[in-house]
Amino acid sequence: MSVAWGKSAVLAFAALVFAGGAAAALPACPGEHTDVRISKKVAEPRVDYSKRSSQLETMKFTDPVASDRGFTRVAGLTVAAIAVDSEIRIASSAATAPGEATCAWPSVVTVTLSTAPTVYVGADHGICSREVGLNHEMEHVGIDRNVIEAYGPIFRQRLGAMVDAMNSAAPEAGLDVDAARSRIEEKINAVIAVVADSLNDDRSSRHRKLDSPQEYRRLSYACPQVTVDPEESAMRARTSD
Repeated sequence: MSVAWGKSAVLAFAALVFAGGAAAALPACPGEHTDVRISKKVAEPRVDYSKRSSQLETMKFTDPVASDRGFTRVAGLTVAAIAVDSEIRIASSAATAPGEATCAWPSVVTVTLSTAPTVYVGADHGICSREVGLNHEMEHVGIDRNVIEAYGPIFRQRLGAMVDAMNSAAPEAGLDVDAARSRIEEKINAVIAVVADSLNDDRSSRHRKLDSPQEYRRLSYACPQVTVDPEESAMRARTSD
């Protein structure tokens, strides 16, 4: 499933994990191990030269645009997202006698980080501009790959801490198996959502940093035949005299 929880969902993190242990007189469930799995699916970028720069500035895409649309005149456009999908498997044992606890625990938690970028380079670009533009857009592709590499261990550490806390706490009194399953899913999804939000904030910051005014100017002057706008053209003429 795709993560859709907001940051506020994790505010009750500590209370949800430890409240049962403090209030219930039931003994803790037998120690269970949770397998936290992090997988990555990083597709090779698809490169498209079929659209003119003016088209790329206004086109609508299903995936978010990673790069600044203003760079389509001097480079291109990278359309990509990092998807955070998860699967939670929960095992359980129902109480068979009065006073026994109904136990449920996450047996496997899987988080998959994936991206499948499309890189557009303007069809109206010359050979030099195409090469320069593609190289710039591939830096955007590299950013997403680096973010995925960086956040895999973060997901593992945060989820590991959460499931260890849950597995060591006593079960809450009065919960049946279905209610216990829902509580577990709520807690785990809250952690995933917070880390996913952090990932997206970090990713956006890295992309904005790459598409700086200095980078725009560098690309503008990389190929002699490129004319960005009249002011740039006049400046180029003055500096070449």
